[in-house]
Amino acid sequence: MSSLTTTALLFLVLSPCLAIAQEADQAPAVPLAQALKLGPEKLTKFTDESEAGMDAAAVLYATAKRVTTERALAEKDLNLVLQLDTWRDAIQDCRQSAFSLGYIVNGGGTMYSHGSARDQASLEDFLATFSKNLPIAVGKGSPKAKKKFAEALAFMKTLKVFESGDDATDKESKANLDTEIKRAAQAWETLQSMCEELPPELALQVATFSTQVLAQLKEEE
Repeated sequence: MSSLTTTALLFLVLSPCLAIAQEADQAPAVPLAQALKLGPEKLTKFTDESEAGMDAAAVLYATAKRVTTERALAEKDLNLVLQLDTWRDAIQDCRQSAFSLGYIVNGGGTMYSHGSARDQASLEDFLATFSKNLPIAVGKGSPKAKKKFAEALAFMKTLKVFESGDDATDKESKANLDTEIKRAAQAWETLQSMCEELPPELALQVATFSTQVLAQLKEEE
């Protein structure tokens, strides 16, 4: 995949988030406490009940949850906020890869861009719980977590693109998929490596949450 193709793919997957950011100045005020109380489903009262509105509501909730989590950590030690951000990036990179892969495998579809936006709410809910373990005691990981990562990597390598019947299009899609699988594999291997220094129970929690997002892709196979 060329760098241009990669950029185009990421834009398609993440476009709802870009649109939400662009429209933020025109949106009604949403107090943090109310966002947390309502949750992503009921926050559509501040957006609307369209697909884009549900995306925006999920991002609003995720923002409220992230601010709350980071504030609690910051009151203890700002370094903990930075540590959590490292885990956020690593976990998010893995979970977002499922939407990118799904987009390529199934020949497009807005469901993947919507899923990408809405997954932020799930991520911040998980991180709110995970953050309570910071600072994390050094551990030796979990064999069960390692197995989950291995299964995720093995599954991704079995993915095949939807064949449109157009040789040129199918060839490009296969090339795009190969490149995205390699990129995703690097993300998963990085997270696995990080988990190998966690206590067993916590490593398994991260592995379980991170790999859950692949369930839909497995159902589509």
